[in-house]
Amino acid sequence: MPILFYTSIYKISQINILVFKICLCQISYVFFLSLTALLFKTDACISACSNSMINVTGVLESTDNMKRIDILAKYGHLIKHYGTGKDSYYYFRIPDKTIKGGAFRRKKKTKEEIESALCDYFIEKEKQNSIGKDTATFEQLFYEFMEHKKEKVSAGTIRRMSFDWKKYYKTNPEFIQKPYKDVTPIDIDDFLNNIVNTTEIKDKAFCNMCGILKQTFGYAVSARYISANENPYRVEVNRKKIIPTRKKASTQEVYNNSEKQLLLDEMSRRLQNNPTNTCILAIMLDFELGTRRGEILAIKNSDIKNGEIHIHRQVVEDFDISNLDSLKRIGYHAVEYTKSDAGDRYIPLTQKAQEYIKQIQRINKETGESYQDFLFVKDGYILNPNRLYTLLKDACKRCINIPVKGTHRIRKTFVSTLVNNGVPITTASRIAGHADERTTIKNYLFDTNNEEETKKAILNALGDNPESSVTTTYRNVENENVTKRDNNIILFPSNKKAENPCFTRISH
Repeated sequence: MPILFYTSIYKISQINILVFKICLCQISYVFFLSLTALLFKTDACISACSNSMINVTGVLESTDNMKRIDILAKYGHLIKHYGTGKDSYYYFRIPDKTIKGGAFRRKKKTKEEIESALCDYFIEKEKQNSIGKDTATFEQLFYEFMEHKKEKVSAGTIRRMSFDWKKYYKTNPEFIQKPYKDVTPIDIDDFLNNIVNTTEIKDKAFCNMCGILKQTFGYAVSARYISANENPYRVEVNRKKIIPTRKKASTQEVYNNSEKQLLLDEMSRRLQNNPTNTCILAIMLDFELGTRRGEILAIKNSDIKNGEIHIHRQVVEDFDISNLDSLKRIGYHAVEYTKSDAGDRYIPLTQKAQEYIKQIQRINKETGESYQDFLFVKDGYILNPNRLYTLLKDACKRCINIPVKGTHRIRKTFVSTLVNNGVPITTASRIAGHADERTTIKNYLFDTNNEEETKKAILNALGDNPESSVTTTYRNVENENVTKRDNNIILFPSNKKAENPCFTRISH
């Protein structure tokens, strides 16, 4: 009995030891996996998966589904549906210069199939891009950056950047074809100095051109393609060779008083001949509001209240930006925002402005023109901004023989008129919708008088014009004082000056 007891105890001890060893082995194994994970993440994942610690298949499927959801949210609008019944199908067309024909096309019977094809395309493009990231040229990086940027800025900004790209970068293939990771600060110095030395570029154009370099490499840093320390962008050029932007003469920038009157008279004559043409009234009204072209055409009837008008939207151009090398204008649409936050403003309406607006509203009612409460409508849609310029150009060149200065010069005429008639700069800047008064002072203040009127104003200010009211008034006051002087003579001692209280010495 005792022997059996001790034998049992021994076997139990052996079992415990065995269990302990097994546990120790498991602990060691887990520790090994953790250490391996820290050193080699991929090997750790494989080891864990082999021991059924992670369901890789499920994780990959979940990641893939999330990616497909993101793709459909961003590019789902490219899918179109055509036809009805058995003949119907879904299709998409994606511009792609790497494919013969310049586009990737697919057509499927069901929505699920076309969505799958769309996702497969973008997933494959992502793989291709990731493979070639390290060897991509600066040109390829720029196009990728623009694809990212075009969702965040206006089509007008994309158009300007595309124009600068073609003008300054496409003409320097050696620079843009170089791998962007190999571009050095010296390369950028050579590129910029070559432009400065070979072209007559103004400082504003130079700044815009440099913006492409700065923003593209900034995108590379944000995308973690390069570190901030690896960003080669800098500007070291001979700035004396850059042409400074000088303020243009008033004759180029505003309609003087006589030109303005000639233009308004011509518009009135045209309105008599074509009484339903609200485009004419838009030009006349803008002389009373000083708005941007896109702002005046985006006015709705509901924006006009209590003798003032609320400017808070604008008409913008629509461009097909699928091909950045060849942008095409495809139309216009109104957006619920202005050029800047300062553009959201109220403008008091003059009596003339109110009369113009009533006339426009009456014409719309008589002709049945209507579109989403907009004031300026033609053929059931917003008035085309190009019609304003065409009308203005024709009137200036063909009828009244004055320089064509465009619709934006009407805006500058309005602001200049305000300031020239005593309105404070701060108020004029606010009415114009400028974020900074310096913009108003630098670009919008001009003399609205013609040459003869300006000369007279100078002489009047100097008191050198005998016909001026200022000089006459001064002389009348002087003569009146002379007659009163005999009765009110005040004698001061000739040997003593009147003491200036401002300079009285204070004894300490």
